[in-house]
Amino acid sequence: MAKIIQTVDGVVTNKFYVDKAILKFGRTGENEVQIDDLAVSNEHAQIVCKTDDKGKSIYFLEDLGSTNGSFVNETQIDTLQLHHKDSLRIGWNTFTFIDDDETNLEKTSEIKKSWIPGVYFSK
Repeated sequence: MAKIIQTVDGVVTNKFYVDKAILKFGRTGENEVQIDDLAVSNEHAQIVCKTDDKGKSIYFLEDLGSTNGSFVNETQIDTLQLHHKDSLRIGWNTFTFIDDDETNLEKTSEIKKSWIPGVYFSK
């Protein structure tokens, strides 16, 4: 399951799980991630979870026509697929996208060569 972590000056302040098909960001209480910031629109952005043909969850950040825009890794976006450790900015608020499935893939994709010829291993 994916989650986003809100940080302020490098300190984790909130954690939100992406456990629904849509996780909305905005200034009003109707959003799952409510941000009390005048730089954030009432309905600012959303993370959408889709499933690919192999059954794997894929996450996208979509801007909902906000006044100040939505950013992934400091690039303004309309819609963009998210990857593990992407930095999201909504108004002046910073979040980090964490995808546990992608971290597991990163760990298993590292294959090391041992000192024994022809023997390889993964951590």
